[in-house]
Amino acid sequence: MRFQFYVVLLRCSGASGIGVLLGCAIASLFGLLLGRISLTPEWLLGAPVLALLGAAAGLVTARLTRLWLVPCIARRRLLFTLTGAAALPLGIGGINQTAHAAPPGVSVVLFSAAVLVWLWFRGFQRELALVRQYRWGR
Repeated sequence: MRFQFYVVLLRCSGASGIGVLLGCAIASLFGLLLGRISLTPEWLLGAPVLALLGAAAGLVTARLTRLWLVPCIARRRLLFTLTGAAALPLGIGGINQTAHAAPPGVSVVLFSAAVLVWLWFRGFQRELALVRQYRWGR
């Protein structure tokens, strides 16, 4: 099994993108809990549609990350579907577009992206170890 550069780059970009989305969702959730983000009627009307899109995106993400992001979770599809249904409305609709990003919010987003890339890298190393074991018996 040979790894192509663009496949590795797309996987790493996907992991960092998932991390950014989760970081935005966490920062927006903190903003909602602290009262810094107002729940406008447009956001409340769009949240169910975004939740459905997030559930579909989470299902696709669970399929694509089967081996390299979270290989140990048995109920990966359910976890990613629920996470996508909660994260997409918060990540897209919860952020107030007129306000500037606060340093704690930016740090949460960057930390989430770094954690997801680190998890991806560990899973990718496991995948490479399996390939080396099958190819050379090591």
